Amino acid sequence: METNSSAFSSTTEVESTPSSGGRIVLRIRLPPAWTPEEDASLERLARENGFRHWRRVAMEMQPRGRRSPKQCRDRWRDHLARDVYHRPFTVDDDAELAHLRLRDGGDRWKDISRAVRCRSSSAMRRRWRELRKSNAFLRALYWHPDQPVQPLLEDALSYSDVVDSSVASYRGGCDAMAGGGTIVAPGLACLAT
Repeated sequence: METNSSAFSSTTEVESTPSSGGRIVLRIRLPPAWTPEEDASLERLARENGFRHWRRVAMEMQPRGRRSPKQCRDRWRDHLARDVYHRPFTVDDDAELAHLRLRDGGDRWKDISRAVRCRSSSAMRRRWRELRKSNAFLRALYWHPDQPVQPLLEDALSYSDVVDSSVASYRGGCDAMAGGGTIVAPGLACLAT
């Protein structure tokens, strides 16, 4: 069975064969990579159309119908535009990203990318996901070498009503596992004091 929702989207194939043991195999065909010729054509067409009218740009791209308006817009905005800066993130960039993300507290990546300048919202969102997964970043964000961990956790608990109520609601569930101690952070599996 093959599905294709539009002429511009990737093709998804779902197949179940006796050799697969009843498992469903899902194959996704990604759109082809952008070539230098397509980039040059996109840059010329975007300039001619005032960096708008992406449907018209997509229709004029050769070969016709290979790229969707969204693909053209995203390629321009995230890779080819003059104000997009492609350099590795520095420690200062990471600190600024963390400050903006934690200060605003929302997923307003467009606003964050405007505050940083020269970075696309998708680059900022991708970097934030990388940083969240990095243990070194989390340690640097929440812990300093000259401070013991326990007072930091107590300070975090004392300033947050949400965490305090969460701790109270989780207190009974992990007592047996934690040896009768109290839970310090509900997100950490039964971390007891």
